[in-house]
Amino acid sequence: MVRVTATGPTGISTERVFHVEVVSVADDLEAAQLQEELEGEAEEQLDDEVEQELDPDGDGTVDEVTDAQDDEEYDWQSDFDPDGDGHYDDDQEVDDWVTTDEDSVRDEVGDEEEADAIPSDPLMIQSSVVNEDEAPSEDELAPIPFENTARTEIVDPVFDEAWGDIDDSSMQEQTYSRSISQVTATWWNDSFWEDWDNDGVAETLCHRTVGVFWFDSDGIPGPERIILVRNTQCSHDRDGDGQDDLFFTRFRGLDLVDQNSDGIPERHDVLTRTVWTWDNGTYEDVNIHLFVHARTDADQDGNLERRVILNQDRRMVDQGIGLVLTAYFSHSRLIHRIDGNDDGTPERWMAIDHTSWVWDPTEDGNADRHRDNLRAVVVRDTNSDGNVDVVRALQQNTVQFDNDSNGVIELQWTWRAGVLKVDTDHDGDLDYTARMRGWHQHWDWGMVEHHIHRFALTRMVDDDADGTLEWKQRTIHMSNATDWDFDHHLEQRESYTATLTWWDSNEDGFEEHIFRRVRETSYLDQHAHGWTFQTEETRSMEVWRNSLHQPHRIRIVVNELTSWDNNSDGSPDTYHYLSRTWQATDTDNDSFLNRRVFHRHYMGQRDDNADGNVTTAANINIWHARNLSLSSSGNIEVLQEAYLSHSVFEWNINSHGHAYHTNSTWVGFQIDYVGGTSQGITVTVITIDSDQDGTPESQTITTAGSGNPP
Repeated sequence: MVRVTATGPTGISTERVFHVEVVSVADDLEAAQLQEELEGEAEEQLDDEVEQELDPDGDGTVDEVTDAQDDEEYDWQSDFDPDGDGHYDDDQEVDDWVTTDEDSVRDEVGDEEEADAIPSDPLMIQSSVVNEDEAPSEDELAPIPFENTARTEIVDPVFDEAWGDIDDSSMQEQTYSRSISQVTATWWNDSFWEDWDNDGVAETLCHRTVGVFWFDSDGIPGPERIILVRNTQCSHDRDGDGQDDLFFTRFRGLDLVDQNSDGIPERHDVLTRTVWTWDNGTYEDVNIHLFVHARTDADQDGNLERRVILNQDRRMVDQGIGLVLTAYFSHSRLIHRIDGNDDGTPERWMAIDHTSWVWDPTEDGNADRHRDNLRAVVVRDTNSDGNVDVVRALQQNTVQFDNDSNGVIELQWTWRAGVLKVDTDHDGDLDYTARMRGWHQHWDWGMVEHHIHRFALTRMVDDDADGTLEWKQRTIHMSNATDWDFDHHLEQRESYTATLTWWDSNEDGFEEHIFRRVRETSYLDQHAHGWTFQTEETRSMEVWRNSLHQPHRIRIVVNELTSWDNNSDGSPDTYHYLSRTWQATDTDNDSFLNRRVFHRHYMGQRDDNADGNVTTAANINIWHARNLSLSSSGNIEVLQEAYLSHSVFEWNINSHGHAYHTNSTWVGFQIDYVGGTSQGITVTVITIDSDQDGTPESQTITTAGSGNPP
């Protein structure tokens, strides 16, 4: 340290302090030695924290996603049909629900128009479920090793043998320093030779540039900021052809801030980038090591407000910069922590371990092999109250093969598992949890291109964090598709999506509300605007329970759609839609569903030649309601019932929607078996519009009614 004092003619003195280091080599600088310590500390923290937070038990699986892996899928067939009789039921109260007395009602009232009867075939078919043997094997689920074999078995042995240990002791010092105002800067520029092949002769020429900048603005001994830059470049002609073919570059930077000049830095940023490049005249083999360590402790209380640690190794083999890659490997580990309010709980924290490997031996730009592995955990304190509000964890493995290197992936397999935990009310408890897992397979062996998707999700809410869930939902989705002729359009696709949701708001162990839904779809012959043929069926059951845990209301709905797009314009020309709803209510809470209502809705049209003129169209609605009682002997008695049917049939409908012939029929009746009264009515309206201009030429109305069903 040099202190300079100057006194003016008036007797006023001023003092200036310069910090001077006398070193033989740049690595002896205090800043350089500090950087070495900081890098070593960060490497240790990176190894410990990444594995500790991602995988404490060391089994290769992110511990947070273990629950997602072990979570049982929603068994939707058992929920809809627990006794296996092919019909929906719940608590044995509703069985063979499709019996609605519609046929007997038609016999009494009269069959106004023929319509499809409600089918009684089983709605759930075991063969429609994806086979268990389509799940990934244990080998496919095995995680990628922590240290990739491509690095340990290929990269390190080859380069260690080729280059040996690097010796930096031959530095020739060339120094220039100057001080301007409150900044002191020092530069080293030198060249030296090294012996890379360990034959006793230094054959490799290296150049080194070192820059040190000291900022001292307060006059207190010790700088407030230090910037250290060290750059080394070496090259060597290994084969003796006069052209350098082996290159080495290392950049090391340090930015250190000690704002109060107490010798303890509040902030430091460290960057190291090392590049080895080998060029044999045809290929370049580039190996990059990147290391970043940045941290801030502004109040010097030992709790970091900011910390970033990144360690990345990359290897690239190609025919030159900017040309197609032959091989690529990357392994990155990252810790990112931000605690802005310095309360010990980070507002944002993440740990990531990512490995990627790509191989293109044909060098046509289409990667023949690709493997990717990702493990990550993210934690957040969204409102900065010192409690963790969000936790995310993800693990993913992907493998791809393009065996003929034509840009089309013949085989791909992806598996992923994830967990999300949220403190929705910011009370310190993670009361919302979502667990997800899924896998995707695609293969194309030269004849058939096939895709399989599978996804399972569980979501839970425990507001008071007492271990008893107030709300839970399970979802499973399965899909498969096939392209037989390689025209980029699928010949078929099938999918299944099932959801179960239940509520237990009072946490008594009995669900007050349960909702189940299953959707099955099948598509055939894809074209540019959609599908030529498709069928969709959605089934749902919803149950509400009373305070006695008895079913108070049950609703069952089945919707079916079948459609044809006969001219491939994206709009169905012929379709059939059928919806059936059955609802029952226990109005007096005696555990017997005494009020039951059935609704059937059918719509359909036919235009097989897709000329815009519909041959026939129908729209039919049927409502049937009954009030029932349960006798002492256990028999069900009908007290009152009501029936209403409305149907519209149209023939020869032009493109403007005007039909040549329309038949509209209403049928209704009600019976009071207790009072012994009944009444009914039928109305039929036949309309003729010969020129189909929207103005009918004739209309015939027929009605009938009596005190008894006609």
